[in-house]
Amino acid sequence: MVIRSLSTAIASTAKRFVHQSGSCCWGRRALSCATADYRDTLRNELHDLKLDDAIGLFNVMVRSRPLPSTFDFSRVLTAIARMKKFDIVITLCQEMERLGIPHNIYTCNILINSFTRCSQSHLSLALSFLAKMVKLGYAPDIVTLSSLLNGFKGVSDAMSFLNRIEGMGYKPNVVIYNTLIDSHCKGGRVSDALQVFDVMKGKGVAPSVVTYNAMIRGLCKSGSWSEADGLLSDMVEKRIQPNVVTFSVLIDACVKEGNVLEAKELYKEMISRSVVPDIRVYNSLINGLCIHGRLDEARKMLDFMVSKGCVPNVVTYNTLIKGFCKSKRAHDGMKLFCEMNHKGVRGDAFTYNTLIHGYCQVGKFSVAQKVMKRMSESCVPRDVITFNILLDCLCGIGKIEKALTIFRDMEKNEMEFDIFTYNIIIHGMYKSGKVEDAMELFCSLSLKGVKPDVVTYRTMISGLCRKGLRHEADVLFRQMTEDEFLLLYNL
Repeated sequence: MVIRSLSTAIASTAKRFVHQSGSCCWGRRALSCATADYRDTLRNELHDLKLDDAIGLFNVMVRSRPLPSTFDFSRVLTAIARMKKFDIVITLCQEMERLGIPHNIYTCNILINSFTRCSQSHLSLALSFLAKMVKLGYAPDIVTLSSLLNGFKGVSDAMSFLNRIEGMGYKPNVVIYNTLIDSHCKGGRVSDALQVFDVMKGKGVAPSVVTYNAMIRGLCKSGSWSEADGLLSDMVEKRIQPNVVTFSVLIDACVKEGNVLEAKELYKEMISRSVVPDIRVYNSLINGLCIHGRLDEARKMLDFMVSKGCVPNVVTYNTLIKGFCKSKRAHDGMKLFCEMNHKGVRGDAFTYNTLIHGYCQVGKFSVAQKVMKRMSESCVPRDVITFNILLDCLCGIGKIEKALTIFRDMEKNEMEFDIFTYNIIIHGMYKSGKVEDAMELFCSLSLKGVKPDVVTYRTMISGLCRKGLRHEADVLFRQMTEDEFLLLYNL
């Protein structure tokens, strides 16, 4: 059973932290078992706590005498729940019950939320615990009911549950309906969300700006632009003022639809309504301008947002850097990179990969290598995408031996390749006349647990045909057909 095996794993982790070197040592420093010490930790360190540290702290607490309060335990459980380690929260709650530590309303809600959100949702267990919670004398509150509603996937089951709790005397309010609508929209079930929206209005529960925002976001994501526009008109008619979230959702939708002019009109509208734009609004506008190649306007938008007191984040800079590099203006991308570093915004793997690719595109491989070196020096992990960019560049300029050296080093370091890596190397081998090496690498893919895609087959067949190896090409074509690639294959 999952819970039992997890319990064993946690017990072993606890031993590692609580009985290390005969002392109560956990995480980055030794923690005395004294009551004052665990309280200091609860007061000062919960936001920065790592999972192993939190489990170690829990085990220090259960061994403290007198036992800490249930409220103290609930704070540790909340910290672990924030890490989305819901299975572990469930196991620790079971351990508390075994030790006779009573529940309070907070632990009840944390446990119900964990049941509905763990890797294998246990809605039935959450509902069973709800009955136990009521027997313990704790009335379900808005948090309890919202957590339970998140566990229902079908609208009929969720509405049935709402009817049941109404029968128990709990009248669902706008927050409950908002939870259900948002859950359906995030799950892509927009028609179900609309059904709930109609039910809540039918029961006299007035939608709030949060309700409309969730519905508009869901409709925009599903491509239902006219319905989203209709809801916006509806909320304005009902004198529910659109807020920054409303405009952010609409502007982002316009940008993704390719309508930058309308996005800018929405921006003007929000300014006229005295709604202050946030980072999401500016990032969406900058993204739209970059997509349409209006890079100088996008750069001015960055300066404008700074003048308005809105601090750019890594997404802002990444969007602009990508725009410049895509337009073969890697040098301008590098200027932005230097600017973000100067302002204390740390680049991530996407930043470096974009710059490496940008310099490779304009034939400045030596600069790309310097960026890659800077990436390592900045302790930003190089991923398979980084190496794919580099290998593709090397193969493109005919430096196959250099590419193979890097490829073999990657193999030695046990980096997990994707099919794109193999496609790059196979294409490079054929291009440099290494037909047998390419065939050998292709034949080894199944042993590596990698499935060839349409690009792999196309590269192999084209390469064999160019070398006059028609029989081998026919064999691969038949294999491709058997692997159901025929419909994808396009000479």
